[in-house]
Amino acid sequence: MFEAELVEVSDSNMLNGMLAITFAVAVAFLILASTIGEVLKNDNSASTPPLMPGDPVEIVFSEPIYMPRHEECIDENNGQDPDYIQYGIGYEPSLSIDSKGNMQITAHKDLAWGGEGAPVYPFTGGESGLWYACSEGDSTSWDYWASWFWTTTDNGSTWGHGADFDPTPGNQLQANYLAGGSECLGDEGDIAVDANDVIYYLDTTLEDNWWHRFTDGGETYQMNACQRMNTLAADDRPWVAAQGDGIIHYLGNSGASPPECTNDNGRYWYYHSDNGGNSFSQCFSMPGGWSTISSEKIGPYVYVAQEDEDSPSGSVHIRISDDFGIGTGPGPSDGSWASPVIVGPRNGNCPEGYPVVNNNEAGTVSVVWADCPNGNVGAWDILMAISYDHGTTWEDSWAITPNWGEDGGMSMYPFVSISENNMVSVSFYGLDFNGDGYSIGDEWYLMAGAVYEPHSNDSFEWQIADPTPLHIVTNDEQLDSDTHALHDFFESVHAPDGTWMGIAYQQNIGFHPFEDNEEQRYIKFVRGDVVSEVPEPVTPPEEAEVQSVRWIATDD
Repeated sequence: MFEAELVEVSDSNMLNGMLAITFAVAVAFLILASTIGEVLKNDNSASTPPLMPGDPVEIVFSEPIYMPRHEECIDENNGQDPDYIQYGIGYEPSLSIDSKGNMQITAHKDLAWGGEGAPVYPFTGGESGLWYACSEGDSTSWDYWASWFWTTTDNGSTWGHGADFDPTPGNQLQANYLAGGSECLGDEGDIAVDANDVIYYLDTTLEDNWWHRFTDGGETYQMNACQRMNTLAADDRPWVAAQGDGIIHYLGNSGASPPECTNDNGRYWYYHSDNGGNSFSQCFSMPGGWSTISSEKIGPYVYVAQEDEDSPSGSVHIRISDDFGIGTGPGPSDGSWASPVIVGPRNGNCPEGYPVVNNNEAGTVSVVWADCPNGNVGAWDILMAISYDHGTTWEDSWAITPNWGEDGGMSMYPFVSISENNMVSVSFYGLDFNGDGYSIGDEWYLMAGAVYEPHSNDSFEWQIADPTPLHIVTNDEQLDSDTHALHDFFESVHAPDGTWMGIAYQQNIGFHPFEDNEEQRYIKFVRGDVVSEVPEPVTPPEEAEVQSVRWIATDD
């Protein structure tokens, strides 16, 4: 018994010792692991440092989304491709975003899909007749009378229709302008958001414009009836920007002097509102060719980028107001707009391409445009100009054209967006000639790339944002040198915190039931998440500091 007890005590001591050793080793291991983890973490940070000016930004794109139709308006016999009857027919999308990441899309309605006849048949061909919306048996793809208006309040994961944009079945004589919303007859429009997240949606009827106002990302409609803009201009494509508390800038594409204006000449006319669009100043002429407009949300700057004139070659210039565009019109008055400043050359006139301007609150402003020195179906370029001091000084413009190969390719409708942390993205419809020029079977794709704080001669790394071809060149298009299948433009935005971007664009699918040699046109959205470690959003510094810092950077 003594020996047994001795052994038992010895085993106990041994066990306690082993436990103590084990505990000590475990603690040491945890300390060591923690230390190694910190070292690895620091090593990882060292291998992937925050982006430096001129560095490409890595973006990963998600599955694209088609814009929906109202379920009660889906018609299996209206001529749509059976796999896409639940989606809206449209083209030339506009995209906007508020401070919470809520987005809104509008798109041109397909007028040929409004019924077998057309009230404007002398101009569009066909036979005389009425237009219809959401009407069974009338082969329409329209859900309502206004142009398309889709919204998302979950950062682009799901999309629906804006408030009061409900189905409006019947012919155009049943459109009720007193009802507002989706009953305001419209054709195409543009969207802007001010500093208070009020959404201003302008929809044109070709002879004038209707205004709609929303809050809550588009889920609350703020108007009781169709609000007419009360200009007599026969506008084609409207452009809208907004800032501050209800300041709206409208750039109308009239093509000729509107009858209510002065004797000034111009393709584009600027209108200004300080009261949320309830009234507008009239008729400030901005002579030049194709144009777009943008503005700061909080700051006072407004920018208009233009071709200097409607001509095969020339320059791209920018008009700048540093005082919210106030004091403008009726003429003769330049208000707060400075004289145009040339930002780059035009070596060829691309088919219906717009120089696009965009900006952020920190003073960064950029203009991009397609350039066609080799003709409509030769190799195209994308040119870019940038300023970091509200357009006071500009770096030399430069080509950011993809490296298509020896035969080149096309870079159509480039659109630029700038995040608050100075990430500059450019998207475009791209086509690689693959060595045999513009020819049948060539595929158009949505292309995109981004650079953190780019400077003159920095390069973009381009990628395909949607793996599905948007359109494939047909035999007729090759014979006619027709490059217009994807129409005139599309748009992109950046998230408020710069962690993702969104693009609204067009895809052609199947044959059009009412137009020869045309396709069905659908609106899509794709979100791209930023993988690179982008610096925090820039806090707008004092003007003097911006000029000093940027002058050194530019000179260097």
